[in-house]
Order: sequence, then structure tokens, then C-alpha cells
Amino acid sequence: MSDWKRQHSAAIFIGFLSSIKEMLFTMLAVLIFGQSSQFGGGWFYTIFFALILVFSLANGIIKWATFKYKLQENELQIKHGLIFRKSRYIRKERIQSIDINAKLLQRLFGLVELRIETAGGGAEPEFRLIALRREEANLIKTELLKRQAIDIEGSIDESAEDLKDIPASDEKFTDFTWELSKQRLVIAAITSSGIGIAATFVAAITSQVQQFIPEAMYERVIGWVIHSSVLLIGFWIVFILLIGWIISLISTLLKYGMFKIDKRDDEIHISRGVIEQRQLTLSAKRITAVRLVQNIIRQPFGFVSVYVESAGGGRKDEDLSTILIPICKKGEVNQLLKEVLPDFVVEKAYEPLPAKSVRRYIIRLIIPSVFVATLLVYFFNWGWITIIIPLLAGAYGYWQYSSAGIGIDGNNLLLKSRAISLTEVILPRKRIQAMKSTQSLFQRLDDLCTIHVSIITSIVGKTFSLRHISKDQRDHQFSWYSYEEEKENIKGESKG
Repeated sequence: MSDWKRQHSAAIFIGFLSSIKEMLFTMLAVLIFGQSSQFGGGWFYTIFFALILVFSLANGIIKWATFKYKLQENELQIKHGLIFRKSRYIRKERIQSIDINAKLLQRLFGLVELRIETAGGGAEPEFRLIALRREEANLIKTELLKRQAIDIEGSIDESAEDLKDIPASDEKFTDFTWELSKQRLVIAAITSSGIGIAATFVAAITSQVQQFIPEAMYERVIGWVIHSSVLLIGFWIVFILLIGWIISLISTLLKYGMFKIDKRDDEIHISRGVIEQRQLTLSAKRITAVRLVQNIIRQPFGFVSVYVESAGGGRKDEDLSTILIPICKKGEVNQLLKEVLPDFVVEKAYEPLPAKSVRRYIIRLIIPSVFVATLLVYFFNWGWITIIIPLLAGAYGYWQYSSAGIGIDGNNLLLKSRAISLTEVILPRKRIQAMKSTQSLFQRLDDLCTIHVSIITSIVGKTFSLRHISKDQRDHQFSWYSYEEEKENIKGESKG
């Protein structure tokens, strides 16, 4: 359908800057630690980094010149390599998702990045073009979505009706559209759970300040902190968390700004981002699970985020999932799923865990809390900590127990659990790859076990677990998954 093509020449510059970005931490480490060593000098490091830059630029030119692609009727062909020539063929029916991104670098040149995920694609996209005109990227996307059948590798008992004719996207016709309002975007940013990661980043930077101040001053500051009051230490903790919260707020606003969902036939088109504009296309028939997540800030206000697990399209920054709805009221979830993923609309009736499992949840948190409290008493002489921390840990363990649950709604398995955030998972029976249970030595004392449910995702798979369920609950789920109920119904109908 087309001749061999190269990417836009800006790919050289984009690839060059990406290489520098990947080596940035290495270069900083060499500058910081190298200055204190006796090896080399200023000229040595200048020449060393200059050679790295020249090599990266030359490598970018060679990659651009030797990388070619061609779109055929049933596949995408790729050639690359200078010394070792490689050819790859990506069949249309193996494509799981197509993602069009416009990062800041691409936008400077009026270009986009095309990412294609395939079955068995590994931890990175199977194919990536970092510098394309948007028209060319849309043409490739449209042609590759014209496929006649889908085969989710390892799926169980797919019906022929589920696998027929998925049409190419038609931008003139949209079945359903949903946009994240500015008010909800602000709420999502304010209540984001990314504050912990951002605060850790701020604390890590703060810990390196000692390299830039005199040692005597640093020792005086540390001694002052150790002998300071709990109120002052708490002030610094709050300050670091505040800075982390501000970073998380800005990051969320930029990431989910202009969020929009378009449902066209079987295709779900998701677009989002202010600086990095991302467009993702997923097939509704490839969705293997839906997750509802409420962090401890959003839960009192009834807000929830909805993620989907699919055979393609997962991102590392989203736990290898794809976010479908950044934030909405919990009561709105079924209404939205009815328009986008009607097969996942369920009545969430959970069976609580047995009463004897409560101590398993409490004990597993109290033991490490006692160890932490002992260390704090030893270093800071805070005797009251030995009581407060274990009590808080025990209360949180009971909260985890009371939040957990398991249930079945038709052909869907429902799991609910809490680590810090409350997570509800909807798992269709035909998408479950495996179901098993394990039992530890301590669980045997109470006749409890842990259930593990595996599905296929864009990488190699994902497993959801629920600890300390009863054997009766486990047997009921196993019977449901093994189609015993269906077999009994079929026998009954045949006798009738």
C-alpha cells in the first residue's frame, strides 16, 4: 500500500535529547563523585562528556537513516540496523492498542509519536515511531484498525460473536462522549495520591544538601533536630508533604487536562494531556478487568478513579493499567460504564470475610509497628510511642479487614480489598486465565486461605489476590469458575 519511508528528520534531534535525558543521572553522579576523586581532571571530564554527546548524535543519525517502515494490506513491516540488519513484521490481528502521543519535543516540530502494542510485546511497545506528521500517524492508525478478527491469547471459551469484525474508527460518528470538567480536574489534583511519591522525591533532594554546606554546620543542624521537640519535627514533615502536594497537584493538572472519552462502535478513544498530549485507542472486547480505586482522601467525599486492564495500552505510571475515568462520583460509575463498557455494569454485593480472619489482618501490622516503636523509643526516648503506634496499626488492620469482600454478579467475579487505597476489581469469567488458592502455616490454624485470580494484560499478566477468605468462600468461587453451575443447568435442561 505504500513505499518504504523514514521518520521525519527531527527524529535525530528527538532521539539525541532522549539519550541525553537517560544519561543525565549518570552524568550528575560522575560530576558529583568524580570531583572528589583524584582520577582525571577538568579537561578529562570535558572531553569525556563531549565524546558522549558526539556518539549520541552520530547514533541518532545512523538510526534515522537505517530505520524504515512500510504499511502493507495486512501488516506493518520494519527494517532497521546498520551492521546487523533486522526485519520485523507486525500483523494487524496481533495489534492490541495504538497510542498517539505529542510530547513537548514533538510539539515543537509539529509532530507526534506513534506507539503500537501487540500480543506478547514485552515491557515496552512492540513498535514506536517518535517523529511523524499527525496525518501520517492517523493514516497508519486507521489502516491498522481495519482488522477482521481478534484473538486474545490464552482467553477462555471466546464466542465467535465476540470476535467478529471490529471496524476502523470513524471520527464523524461517535456513540458516546464524556469530558472531565474543570471542576472535577481540580478536585482530582487536590485529592491526588501522588503526594507520597512527590514528598519522597523532595525528601531525597533535601537529604543531599549536606554535600553543599560545611560539615560543622551540618552536624550542628542534625544535633539541633535530634534534640528538638516533636512539634518542630512535625512542622518539617508537614512542610515536605506540602511541597510534595503542590508538585503532585501541578502534575495531575497537566496530565489529565483536556481529558475526553469518545466511544465509537467497539473502540474507546481516550485523549488527554496539556504538555504531553496523548491519544489512545482501545478495543472494548480486549478489556479484561475494571478497577475502581478510592484513596483515603477521596473516599469520604465519594470520589473514585476507574482503571481498565486490557491486552494492550498499559502504562508504567499507572501500574501497567489504563485510566478510563480520572475521577467521578461512585454513584456515577455504573452510568458511565453502561455507555462505555456495558459488560462491566454490576450490582456490587460483597460477602464479608469470616470473623476469625480479623486477627490475621491485625497481627500482620502490629508486629512491624512494635519494632518501629522500639527504635523510636531507643533513639528519641518517646515512651508513649510504644502504645500509640501499635494501637494505630491494629486499628488500620481492622479497617483493612472490614473493607475487604468477595462476591459474584452473574458472569463477573468481584474482589474488594485495601492496602492504603480501597480497590474494587470486576473480573469477567471468560477473561480469567487462572484461579488458585494458597494457604500459609498461620492460615491453617484458622482454616483460612488466599485466593489469586490472574488475567492477561499488555505485559505478561496481572494477578489480583484477596487474603484470609474462608474455605467455603474459596470453594464457591472455584465452582463458579469451573462452570459447574452451567453444566448442572445444561443437564437439567436436557432431562427436562
